[in-house]
Amino acid sequence: MNKILFVINPISGDKDKTEYIKQIDEWAEGLELSIEKWETTGEADEEKLNQCIEAFVPDTVVAVGGDGTVMLCAKVLIDKGISLGILPAGSANGMATDIGFPEALPDALDLILNGRTIAADMLLFNGKDYGLHISDVGLNAGLVKEFEEGERRGFLGYAKGVTSQLLNLEKFEATLKIGDKTVVEEGHMVAFANARRYGTGAVLNTIGKLDDGIFEVYVLRSLSIPGLAGQFFEHIDDAASYCEVYQASKVKVTLNEPRFFQIDGELMGETKEVSVEVIPGCLKLIVGDDY
Repeated sequence: MNKILFVINPISGDKDKTEYIKQIDEWAEGLELSIEKWETTGEADEEKLNQCIEAFVPDTVVAVGGDGTVMLCAKVLIDKGISLGILPAGSANGMATDIGFPEALPDALDLILNGRTIAADMLLFNGKDYGLHISDVGLNAGLVKEFEEGERRGFLGYAKGVTSQLLNLEKFEATLKIGDKTVVEEGHMVAFANARRYGTGAVLNTIGKLDDGIFEVYVLRSLSIPGLAGQFFEHIDDAASYCEVYQASKVKVTLNEPRFFQIDGELMGETKEVSVEVIPGCLKLIVGDDY
């Protein structure tokens, strides 16, 4: 019998999860499934989820929430051989969108049961913090800070953060050591992309794959309104001068001054140095047919 653990974030996306739970129960009724539901509380979630998995021993864990809930599950499932699926239910569902999970709950549940899996990579930052999606230093991390500290959520909170960041926009210098190669860049952001798409829907690059054993280092050299608009509409000019993309399995970035740093939407504070390496094939991830 297939055993599935649903990890539910009750406050993600400011959405009531009652309907999600009802549909999950109805879906499982007519199938030969053993399911458990476990809710996050924000207190020692990683440790408690580990204990729940050890007790229930599921074949699949499903994150019911946004990118933060996905990241929680991914960290716990590293090298466990247990499949990870997603029911998109957050304010930011960039990871689910990137790997082809449908927003409609019945379709997402069907994919969890019948979808294929890949051996996905994860990223390790500074030897201790894991990431699955997209992390960065500079402009976007500053936006994450503004959003966390602001009183507004949703589009208005995002717009306020963008306005504040643009009014105080400054370039910084970054030295990138990629293998035996060292390059010096100047710009507004350095991103580390295991995937292709931010939670906002913006496409950061067109070449990223979660299971290719490498990641992309994206440098935003200057602001380009047509270029940034193109990222939302998936019209990326790979030869554009406003950005540069490097591929790496390991990189060390040194900044000339401290900048804010975020991992998959979680603010890590200010830093002048970030080291990143890929952990290949460590996560069994369910993906859509078109991924």
